[in-house]
Amino acid sequence: MPLIHDAPAIADLLLLAGLNPEQRAAVTLPPEHALILAGAGSGKTRVLTTRIAWLLQTGQVSPGGVLAVTFTNKAAKEMLTRLTAMLPLNARGMWIGTFHGLCNRFLRAHYKLANLPQAFQILDTQDQLSAIKRLCKQFQVDEERFPPKQLQWFISGCKEDGLRPADVEVRDAESRKKVEIYQLYEDQCQREGVVDFGELMLRSYELLRDHDAVREHYRRRFRHILIDEFQDTNRLQYAWIKMIAGLPGEGGHGAILAVGDDDQSIYAFRGARVGNMADYVREFGVRHQIKLEQNYRSHSNILDSANELISHNKRRLGKNLRTDAGAGEPVRVLEAPSDFAEAEWVVDELRQLVKGEGYERKEIAVLYRSNAQSRVI
Repeated sequence: MPLIHDAPAIADLLLLAGLNPEQRAAVTLPPEHALILAGAGSGKTRVLTTRIAWLLQTGQVSPGGVLAVTFTNKAAKEMLTRLTAMLPLNARGMWIGTFHGLCNRFLRAHYKLANLPQAFQILDTQDQLSAIKRLCKQFQVDEERFPPKQLQWFISGCKEDGLRPADVEVRDAESRKKVEIYQLYEDQCQREGVVDFGELMLRSYELLRDHDAVREHYRRRFRHILIDEFQDTNRLQYAWIKMIAGLPGEGGHGAILAVGDDDQSIYAFRGARVGNMADYVREFGVRHQIKLEQNYRSHSNILDSANELISHNKRRLGKNLRTDAGAGEPVRVLEAPSDFAEAEWVVDELRQLVKGEGYERKEIAVLYRSNAQSRVI
C-alpha cells in the first residue's frame, strides 16, 4: 500500500519544530485578539515571525493582509529576513515596520487627503530643533525663558497625547505662550511641506478618524495585526491601533496579537504608557493570554535574582522566568560612580575573558538598554 504524504501538514509541522509548548500555543492561536506576555530572552521575535509564517502557510491570510508593527528598524528588518527564510515569498510588499515607517507609507499613499505635498520631507529630531530655533529668532521668543529644547519636548509630548494647539489646556501665561509657539511651529511646517516624527503618527490617526472610507478599507484589509513591545506604546500609538483595528462593535475585522512585557516598561519619560496593556485586554475583550516564561538568554542565578526583585512591583500582570541553562556564576553587583567608570569595568571584564580565560571575541555579547551606554563603552 503506497504512503500518502500530506505535504501542507508536513510543512506546517516544520514551522512549529523547536518551539516550546507556550511558544507553539501562541503561534497557533485562533484568529482572535490575544496578549502574549513575553519575558526577557523568551524568543518573542521567533514567536511573532513564526506566527506570521503560520498564518500564511495555513492559508488564513494573504501577505497583504498582515500588519506587523515593531519599535526599531533593526527589528523590522530581522523579522523580514526570518520570514523570507521560512517561506518562499516576497515579504517586501508586506506592511512590516515601525509605527513611524508605516505611517510614512500610509501618508505617502494618501498625501492629498492628508493635505501634504506628494514629496513631503520628514524632520528628524535635530531638524525639528533647528526649525524651532529659527522660529524663536523670527518671533523674538525669549530663549532664556523658553529654551528651544524644552519647547521641542512640549510639542512632541502634545503630539504623543494626540493634542493639536487648540486642544491643549491653557493654565497660565507660560502655557499660553508655549501653545502659541506650538501653533506657529505647526503653521511653519505646513507652509514648508515638512512633518516631524510625531506628526507622522498624529496625521495618520486623524486621517483614519476623519475619513470613513479610508478607515474601512484598512480595517477590511488587515485581518491580522501584530504589535511588538506593546508596553512601550504611547497614548497616540494605542489610539492609532484602535482606529485601524476597530473596537468590538465598531466594525473591526482584524485580530490583534499584542506582544509585550509590563516588567520591561522603562520609557514612561518619553510617553510610553504601560496601562495600554490593561486597557487593551479590557476594551478588546481579550480572552487569550499566554505567558512566555522560558528564558534562553541567562542562567538561573540571574533569573532568580531578577524574579525576586521585580516581584515587589505593583500592578504587574505577573510571570516567573525560568531556564534549563543551569545556575551559572553567582551574581555580582557593581555600583559605579559614573557611566565612564562603569564602561571601564565592563571593558576590563571583557579583556579578562579574552586574554585570561581564552574566550573568543565573537562568543561575548554585551547587552545594553540604551545608545548612551553603547557610546561610552
